[in-house]
Amino acid sequence: MNSKFLRFGFIAAVLILTYGFIAYKIIRFDELRSVDFSLMLRKPFTYLLLIAVLSLMIINWTIETFKWQKLILPLQSIAFANSFKAVIAGISIGLFTPNRVGEIGGRILFLEKGNRTAGAFLSAIGSFAQFVATILMGIMGFVLFLLLFPEKTHINPILNKSLAIILTFLLFVLIWSYYNIKRIVPWLLTFSFFKKREDSFLAISKLPGKTSTTILALSILRYIVFFIQFFLLLRLFNVPISLIEGFVSISMTYLFMTIIPTTTLLELGLRGSMAILFIGLFSENIIGIVLASMVLWIINIAVPAVAGTFYLVKPKSLKLF
Repeated sequence: MNSKFLRFGFIAAVLILTYGFIAYKIIRFDELRSVDFSLMLRKPFTYLLLIAVLSLMIINWTIETFKWQKLILPLQSIAFANSFKAVIAGISIGLFTPNRVGEIGGRILFLEKGNRTAGAFLSAIGSFAQFVATILMGIMGFVLFLLLFPEKTHINPILNKSLAIILTFLLFVLIWSYYNIKRIVPWLLTFSFFKKREDSFLAISKLPGKTSTTILALSILRYIVFFIQFFLLLRLFNVPISLIEGFVSISMTYLFMTIIPTTTLLELGLRGSMAILFIGLFSENIIGIVLASMVLWIINIAVPAVAGTFYLVKPKSLKLF
């Protein structure tokens, strides 16, 4: 009876917090009231873009499922369907936790109880690989920004090129560090920023090189998917930027979102602010930029979070307590 009560309380709390948080964000989003959605919905182009973005959302979380399944395989074999449920359920729990750390906790609930501690470390590797992919693509975008759009930086062209060279060097250092993490862990852990990711560093240092490459490749593929989503939504809300401008501005948006500490409650606001700052360099349609950021959050986070609550309510392979 006690076990059933705890399980009921846990699920009830997840449902209330998930739906409450999503409703709060949407209600507080004033820009939605300034858009004539009836006019947008009369255009077939709108439906095509929304279908594309929604399809990419499924692809996005499918890739993440493959990545998590690959990481967990040495510990426990788990069917793809259950892996997908674990990933989606993790989004529900992670939605209202700082930096979405609850995603890992949600996933390991689908593992055998004796495998959950090790599963948390392995899951953290996937998060760290996504962090590395975001930094890699962000630095690439920053370098292109300095080289292709020097007039927007208001910095001496020579300094622009020098900074681009330094960032390119850091790019190669980051790649080398990912594959040689064991050598630099003691030094990295002297910094509080990296100390928080100690478990990820120690776990990834034990991975075979081939597996590390696969996980990083899947992380980069995920990054490309949500870049395309963001770019399509910008076009949907009449933000006229080219593909190269989109890559530069979106990659810098994600870069600074990643390196600035935040909580889930502030993430959406930070996402909008960073998007205005960087995408706003190429377009004056601020409302369109904010709307694209908000709708992307709804599609990639809110929709899967709602779906994930159903896997928590009716779990076939989930044993909470």
